[in-house]
Amino acid sequence: MKKYKHDTLINRHRYRYSKSHLSLYIAIFSLILFIVYLAVINHVLGLAENNNNPTEFNVTANDHDSSTPLSSSSSFIPTLRNKKILIELTTVGMRQFSHLETVLDSIRDLCECGAQVSLHITTTTCDQSLKLSRCQPASFEKDKGFPKNYPSDIISHLNERLRCRDVDGSIDTSIHIKSPEWGKQLVDFHRSIFYDNINEGYDVFIHSEEDQLVRPTNVIAFLDEIEKVRSLVGNERLSDYSIGFVRYENEMSRDDKRRVVWEFEWEKNNFGSLLVNHSGLDGKYFTTPGWHHQGMFMAIKEQLVDWTKRKPDCHFNRIEMRSGYHRERISGAIDLYDEEYCNVTQLIPLDSFEDLLIHHLPDQNNVRQPNNIESLNNLHKMRMNAILTNDKNKKLWVDEKGVYDGIKMFIDEKVKPLQQNITEYTEYVSRGGMLPYTNFDNDDNNYEYIEQEIEWEESSEEKE
Repeated sequence: MKKYKHDTLINRHRYRYSKSHLSLYIAIFSLILFIVYLAVINHVLGLAENNNNPTEFNVTANDHDSSTPLSSSSSFIPTLRNKKILIELTTVGMRQFSHLETVLDSIRDLCECGAQVSLHITTTTCDQSLKLSRCQPASFEKDKGFPKNYPSDIISHLNERLRCRDVDGSIDTSIHIKSPEWGKQLVDFHRSIFYDNINEGYDVFIHSEEDQLVRPTNVIAFLDEIEKVRSLVGNERLSDYSIGFVRYENEMSRDDKRRVVWEFEWEKNNFGSLLVNHSGLDGKYFTTPGWHHQGMFMAIKEQLVDWTKRKPDCHFNRIEMRSGYHRERISGAIDLYDEEYCNVTQLIPLDSFEDLLIHHLPDQNNVRQPNNIESLNNLHKMRMNAILTNDKNKKLWVDEKGVYDGIKMFIDEKVKPLQQNITEYTEYVSRGGMLPYTNFDNDDNNYEYIEQEIEWEESSEEKE
C-alpha cells in the first residue's frame, strides 16, 4: 500500500513537471511566431515604401567591422576564374544594338575566363509623347523601323552568343523592361539591382551604358588595384577611394584613326599636378582634371555599403532626381566624385593607366571638343614624365635582377637595305624601359601627323 501511494505521488510530480514544461514550450513557440509576424510585417512595409519611391533602395548588407576586410589583399590572386561578377547595362531602344552586341561579346569573354557572370540589362523605348523622355527629338525619327525591345528572334540569337564553354564560367542574363516615363531616371535602377544582390557573394559590381566596351582586362585591373589601395591605406579608408576609368575613341577623321581622349583639359608639361599625394598613396595614382565623367563605374560590396552613409550627401542607395545631366551624374559617376555629394577620390594608377581605358564605341563624341583632343601616345609620355620627376632612376620594365623584360625588337634582315635605326630602342632598353623626359614644347618624336587630315581631305576630293 505504501508503495502504491509512493508511485502515485511520483506520477503526480511527473505530470506537474511535464505540464509546466509544456506551458514553457508553448510560450517559447508563441514568442517565435510573434517575432516571425513582426519580421513579415516589416518586410511588407518595406516593399510598400520601395514601391512608393523606386529610387530609394534598401541596404540589407550585413554591417561589417571596418577592421575586418571583406577580402584580404595578402591572399588576393589576380585572376577572373571563379570570380562572381554582377553587371548592369542600361539601354534605350535598339538603335545602338550593334554597340551592345560588341559589349556582350566582351562579357562572354569574361565567362570564358572562368568568371560567373550575372548580367542585367535595364531597357526602355523612346516615347515621343513624353516631355521627360531622355531621347532627343532627332532620335524619334531615327528609331523608326527598329524593333521594340528585344523580340524573340534577337533573344534566340543572344542565347547562342552568350553560351559559355568554360567549365568554371557561366552567364545568367535577365532583361528588365521599364516604362519610358522614367526618362533620364532609367539609369537609377542599376542601384536597386546592386543592393538587392549585395549579400550574394559578388566580387565586383559593374554598371555601364550600352556603348562602353568593358573588357576582362578592365575588370581584373580594377580588382587588383582596389586590393593594392587597401594595402596602402587600410580598410578604414578604402571607401574614400574608387578606381577610376577614362573613355577613349578612335579619331575617325584621320587616316591613322589614332586613339584619343577628349573629355578633359590636360596640361602637358604639368601632369604632376594631377597626382594624388594622400597619406600612404605617395603619388602612385593620379586623377583626371575637372569633372570625372566615366560613363560607367565598378565597386566592391564594402564600398557600396559604406557609400550609403557617406558624408556629406552621398546616400548611394537613394537617388534624387536633379535637373540637368542627371544621367551623367548617376551613370557616369560624377556624383560619386563630387565634393558636395559622395566626395570619393578617383584613383588611376600612374604606371598602368592603359588597363583602365574604356572604348566609347560610337567614336564620334571627340569632334564636339576638338580643343581637348589628346592622343593616348602623348598621354603616355605625360605619365612617364611624372614618374621620372618622382624618381629619375626609375626602371619600369625589368625583372627581379634589374634586366629589361619588355618587348624585344631586333634587326632581322641580312640581304636588303634598311631605313630603320634601332639606336633609340637600344637606349630605351638600357634605361630599363623608361622614356627620356619629353618636352612637349619641343618634341621631335611627337607623332601628330599634322598634314594627315589635309591629305585625307585631298584624297576624298580625288575620289569624288
